Amino acid sequence: MPFRAAGCLALVACMGLQPFLGAAEGAGAAPAPAWEQVGWGGGSFYFAAAWHPTAENVIYLGSDCAGAFRSEDKAKLWRFANRGICDYAVYSLAVSPASPDQVYALTDGGLCKSVDRAKTWEFIADSAAAKLDIRSARNGSVRAVAIDPRNAEVVYAGSHTGTLHKTEDGGRTWRELTYRDALPKPKASPSFHGAGALALAYGCDAAGMETMGRVSKTYGPGAAAKDWSAYKKLSVHVLLPGAAPVLQAQLVVQTGDAWLWQAGTWIDGKPGEWIDVSLDLATIKDLASVRMLHVVLRSPQAAWKGEVLIDAVALHSDAAGTVGADHDPDGTSTVLVADWEKPGDSDGWSANREFKDCLHVTAASQSQKKQGGDTLSSVAVAASEPATVYVSNTMLGVFRSDDAGASWTALDAPKKVLDVVVSTRDAGVVWAACGADGIHRSLDRGKTWTAMNEGLTKGCAIREIALHPAKPDLVYAIGSVGWGGSLFRSDDGGKSWSHNEAVRAGIPGNPTLPADAVGAERRVGLSTVTNLAVNPKNPDELFICGNWRNVFSADGGKTLEERSTGADNTCATDIQFLNGKTYATAMDEGLMVSENDGGEWRQLIPLTYSDNVSGHFWRVRVAKSGASTRIVTTASPWKSFADPTCANRAYVSEDDGKTFAISSAGLPDYVPNVNCMWGRSFPRALAADPNHPDVIYLGMDGDPEPARKLPGGGIFRSVDGGKSWTRCAGQPGGLRMYYGLVVDPSDSKRLFYSCCGEGGGGWRSEDEGATWEHVFTAEPWCFNIEVAPSGKALVGGKNLHRSTDHGKTWTKITNFSGDATIVGIAVDPADEKRMWISRTTWNSSDDGGIFRTTDDGATWQEITGDIPFRKPQILRYNPETHYLWAAGAPIFKLKQ
Repeated sequence: MPFRAAGCLALVACMGLQPFLGAAEGAGAAPAPAWEQVGWGGGSFYFAAAWHPTAENVIYLGSDCAGAFRSEDKAKLWRFANRGICDYAVYSLAVSPASPDQVYALTDGGLCKSVDRAKTWEFIADSAAAKLDIRSARNGSVRAVAIDPRNAEVVYAGSHTGTLHKTEDGGRTWRELTYRDALPKPKASPSFHGAGALALAYGCDAAGMETMGRVSKTYGPGAAAKDWSAYKKLSVHVLLPGAAPVLQAQLVVQTGDAWLWQAGTWIDGKPGEWIDVSLDLATIKDLASVRMLHVVLRSPQAAWKGEVLIDAVALHSDAAGTVGADHDPDGTSTVLVADWEKPGDSDGWSANREFKDCLHVTAASQSQKKQGGDTLSSVAVAASEPATVYVSNTMLGVFRSDDAGASWTALDAPKKVLDVVVSTRDAGVVWAACGADGIHRSLDRGKTWTAMNEGLTKGCAIREIALHPAKPDLVYAIGSVGWGGSLFRSDDGGKSWSHNEAVRAGIPGNPTLPADAVGAERRVGLSTVTNLAVNPKNPDELFICGNWRNVFSADGGKTLEERSTGADNTCATDIQFLNGKTYATAMDEGLMVSENDGGEWRQLIPLTYSDNVSGHFWRVRVAKSGASTRIVTTASPWKSFADPTCANRAYVSEDDGKTFAISSAGLPDYVPNVNCMWGRSFPRALAADPNHPDVIYLGMDGDPEPARKLPGGGIFRSVDGGKSWTRCAGQPGGLRMYYGLVVDPSDSKRLFYSCCGEGGGGWRSEDEGATWEHVFTAEPWCFNIEVAPSGKALVGGKNLHRSTDHGKTWTKITNFSGDATIVGIAVDPADEKRMWISRTTWNSSDDGGIFRTTDDGATWQEITGDIPFRKPQILRYNPETHYLWAAGAPIFKLKQ
């Protein structure tokens, strides 16, 4: 994984951009641009929180997609703290009691260290995936880093793989602590054909023929399809656990242009034994074009949840051929299709849950990863005797070391433990947060445990526990039921618990869902909670982070108030300007408007939670409509993820956002699922005709589904301002789209469109979408396309390409290397030679940047500057204010 080079010019050099730096904008030029964070909008889901040990106003915060934050006023205002951080997914934070300005952040990219209160970070290179792999796990890495309270050089760090490492020199060198060796030796692994198999997570609450689930491998259309016409039989080995009921299995292939579904016979499994499930290929049509392969399970006899192994999918030229579990295929009459030998590699096979009749296999992973894929969730070093260390594991329970990690004891605690906490006064008093099993306490160094669940909310999964250092009987805990959270408090050492879920909303810092706030105190419910931090200087002060709102308490949890300003749950997806107002959409949050250039925001839709409205909002277009303003925005309601009657739609307002009407007439009444960018269709493309305000085009991904006789997604046209839609008569040859759809301002009949994968690149229509021509094929993965007022077209892949003849010919005008993709594209309408682009990678790393040209692409200058989020996907230039806006998780602007 690439990491940031030191300094702006070093980053430019590593990208190979020296030929594009103009003399006036190269080394020795003006200081790096200073970006301004714009009001609402900070990050997304928050998973980590930690308090400074001595500066009681300072709190740190970690987000799953926007990096780290710091507050210097007890969370009233948050500012980004990402300078030098390697990755924007921060799941665990730890602060040194012995060196209070020292902070560690565990991320998806590895471990980062700061010695200046998170003002700057240093990446610990040995923690990278290719080395020690000390990286985080979402929902698993709760408190996975701990620092010796007396020696800041001694640090323990756990990983998503369950390993534990220790440094005694501040992170320069590390050694693994093999705490899992304390476990009883496991029984021998099942006999695979080779070293591994594919492990399927199956579950059903009742027996029945409809309890189907499947894992699938797609070979795809065209040249990717397989020719199996030379073979007579297809087989797979299946192993049910010894305690399982009799599950049935079958093989299915889909073939030909129609993706014809052709299934084999259901075969009864034998619990505890490998069986052979086969498909007679002599009965299969279109074997020369195999598009997809499935292994299907069902439980006709009993409800059951557990793991099923499959292995050695093979083709046989002899219908009687088999692949035994104890010998290799002969390589002539038998050919292995899948065998899953590489640890952690599922070889493109995945749980296929696209349709409601196949929901019961929920996950698939290579068996060696499955058996060793536990996560080290927390480390606790006893303040009273630092040689005593406890660790928790999400699958294996709690372990203790009495000699600073040299040896370990496996404790008889619950097996799923998210957090372990040790008393600051007595190293023998230990608490464990055990998810659905609640809270457990040990008074004898973990030898015995007692459940302490009286008063906990039924069904609440306990995630974290915190102790009051001066009051041994005062204990705090947090947990969640679904998307709702609770703070628990016990004043009697865990014998009983009170709880609080009422939060005073933090409007306008977090302006979302204002109508949900009730009464004079504007109370809302506590959302999903992830971390609980206690102020060491004043233990009655708590900070709780989570999904929708970050929360502060000054009185030990008796009252709660939101403190999310600057760190709101935001992933911005679009920005538009009109008549001094700025409109912005965001996943989860909806549509906002600012009337003071981003200083403050207010919600337009939804104003309150609505099952049929709330969800991911993608795009917005605004235009004058008589004496008012028309707003059209696209969305995918959360309900559409589970309810087949709820689909993608648009919302239309004719009164500048005072009221909205659902617009779905003519759009698919289902959610397309085939060949979609994120596994299902989203309406991420929206284009307005600048010459005819009533004409709007909407794009959503998803190829046709022949087996269900459904047309898929595509491009839709409205001639009544978005109130109703008609699927364009013609469609481009690839419908795996992202943002790329635009009307040529110089000719309203001309549309440009970009897409990804097969048929990817750039497409053009000269007749309002009736027919399409594939005009750009140099890069098949193009996430965005833009057209300047003159008709100059720009398409972004790994490089930016320009056409000045309406797409007939294209010129590459950047020369980037690496895996980053150009997504944001903006043009100054008053000077089309001035353009901006942003590059992003499709992971959580900080690899990205923002670039500007003032000479139509002859030279480029990096203007990433000090922006704390280096990979925005949205760039918009406001010619009225001369600000360039950049949005991704947060929103920033820069005078240009």
